[in-house]
Amino acid sequence: MEGTVWGAALALAYLGTFQGVGLCLSRAALPGESPGMRLLLGSVWGSVALQWFPVLLAFFLGFTPAAHLGALMLALLVGGAALWLGRSTRFGFRKACAALGRRWFLWVVLGVWLFFCFLVWHSFRWQDGAVYSSQATYGDMSMHLSFITSLANQGDFPPDYSLLPGTRLSYPFLSDSISASLYLLGAPLWFAYELPMWVAGAQVLFGLYAFFSVLTDSRGQAALSWVFFAFTGGLGFLYFVGGGVENFTRIFTAFYETPTNLIGENIRWVNVLVDMMLPQRATLFGWAVLFPALYLLYRAVYGGQGRCFLWVGGMAGALPMIHTHSFLALGVLCGGWLGASLLARLSWERRAAQVGKGLLLGTVAALALGKELARGREDSPLFLYLALGALALFVGLVVLLAGTLLRRGEGRVLLPWGVLLGVTLVLALPQLFVWTFQQAAAGSFVRGHLGWVLGDDSYLGFYLKNLGLVGLLALGGLLLSKGGAFLRLAPGLLLWLLAELVLFQPNEYDNNKLLYPAFAFLCCGAARCAAEILGALRNRKARAGAAAGLVALSTCSAVLTMGREAVARYELFGTGAVELAQWVEENTEPEAVILTDTRHNNEIASLAGRNLVCGSPSYLYYHGLDYVWQQAAAYALYTYPRRSRELIETLDVSYILVSDFERSAYSVDQEALDDLYPRVYDDGNRVLYQVVEDASYSAVGEIPWNNPWEAYRGR
Repeated sequence: MEGTVWGAALALAYLGTFQGVGLCLSRAALPGESPGMRLLLGSVWGSVALQWFPVLLAFFLGFTPAAHLGALMLALLVGGAALWLGRSTRFGFRKACAALGRRWFLWVVLGVWLFFCFLVWHSFRWQDGAVYSSQATYGDMSMHLSFITSLANQGDFPPDYSLLPGTRLSYPFLSDSISASLYLLGAPLWFAYELPMWVAGAQVLFGLYAFFSVLTDSRGQAALSWVFFAFTGGLGFLYFVGGGVENFTRIFTAFYETPTNLIGENIRWVNVLVDMMLPQRATLFGWAVLFPALYLLYRAVYGGQGRCFLWVGGMAGALPMIHTHSFLALGVLCGGWLGASLLARLSWERRAAQVGKGLLLGTVAALALGKELARGREDSPLFLYLALGALALFVGLVVLLAGTLLRRGEGRVLLPWGVLLGVTLVLALPQLFVWTFQQAAAGSFVRGHLGWVLGDDSYLGFYLKNLGLVGLLALGGLLLSKGGAFLRLAPGLLLWLLAELVLFQPNEYDNNKLLYPAFAFLCCGAARCAAEILGALRNRKARAGAAAGLVALSTCSAVLTMGREAVARYELFGTGAVELAQWVEENTEPEAVILTDTRHNNEIASLAGRNLVCGSPSYLYYHGLDYVWQQAAAYALYTYPRRSRELIETLDVSYILVSDFERSAYSVDQEALDDLYPRVYDDGNRVLYQVVEDASYSAVGEIPWNNPWEAYRGR
């Protein structure tokens, strides 16, 4: 866990090498792009290579130092070839840095990235022998740490859940394997966890700005779009106005009562920096690929850069095990721009935009009415069928447009899209079949549901208070957009509609991983509308004042939430838990199965990287996993240890932990445990028993391994 300075240096050099390889690739593949964009895209490609190269070799060598040495050699080979192929193009580092002088808003992006880096550091701190988290990371970080430490310590590949041994890890774990690689090289756990996040944060924030720069009409609109997205938050701050000072200060003292995450008032449109990029590593690393890929896709579709279709296909194909939601979002957005490009080719943009605006207003009205008619029946296959019907209509439209072009002898315009689709499928399908589809089918991930997390709110009321002024501006901007400008934003509407009708995971809240990429398109519409309004003001001072007020109103909730996160501090693992984890890591086998309670902040899994009989249901349930048998077995093992020989052998339990957590969760028969097993660790509070073969179990009333429920039901 503690690592060494030399280990940190080796990890930094390893990551830096892959970043350098990515820069060589971008120089060779994108000679026409600006040095700044090559720097960004090269960094993204370097991170993707660091995620994928060790994993590909791990299928044969395990997740081991040998696999990472092979990955390094492969990276150097690829980088050397790219360096030679791109020898006629300069890297242009000075020109890339000079962009800060030409585009002043890049300083804002840089400043927000530095603040994000601070939040990452603040969210995982080791101090006085204990581990502290921030508010946003208190829940998710323990799970991600368990993936990182178990992958690095155990080395098995494909990996299983350490929280549910014997179950294949189908969560998009490449967002954690990148840290596991650095941890394996000897870096301290905190450094291995945070370093890739710092890099990914820059890729997301600068990638967003690059995307907005091509999708909007001016630098000012690009900057405003970026602010709307990075500082997401609606009118939640109004709930903290009035009612005394305490009503306001609870933002900074209460647990999860912020202007962007106030569940009691159904404020659920969280800030992307604090509640998406910081705690949800898969989202962070997925967006690090998604938004630069969208930039390249725009360049391919509307900038005449046909070779970019190939690079987008490669990036899309790498996404499923980095972030499945980003892969799905990119697929829908690609489909939307395919339809838009075909309409443009046929010169039907103006009429299509008029129809699209009518459909937009009609769909909003239908969703609002549907919410009222379906109250209490929001979960229904009907909405899945509606989504499938809409998909069929869209596919039919694309086929019709493609057929028209073929009859005109212009079928060649479809070839680049075929390349994009082909490359994506070749790379993505193996991942989907090996990992994603199996778990999605078992967990009933895909189902119909109307209206995200609206609860008892009306459709329009919910989004008015959650999106605030930006939502109104987005609608206005879409209606003001003409022809091709509207169609370029339309893919975001398709993705939003899909997320309103279909859930893709057990937790309905997680559909925001589709809503936020769609919202990026809406931010462009909002910026366009804001520019029109501000442009109508003749007086320069009035225009500046209105712009300042607009930014202040749209970012107030986000700024307060960021301030809360900057001061939040919660003990995740105390000194005793850290010392126990260190002992376990040094004195037990990496594959050892240890019985504990099912708390989420479990030092055995998160810090020591060992297997648990049953991890936290708050993780396992939302991953669609069946953990009921293991949960019942854990209860039986603690309550009736003398009668649990078959369960011990079936679960291959090596150690049993008894601490205050277990004593409060179960009626632990510690006297029986003392009779059966030796204590190998005892700090006066935490006792770790080692399971031995010659334990004297009771021959009467033994709990059968396949039926621990009887003991569990008798609680």
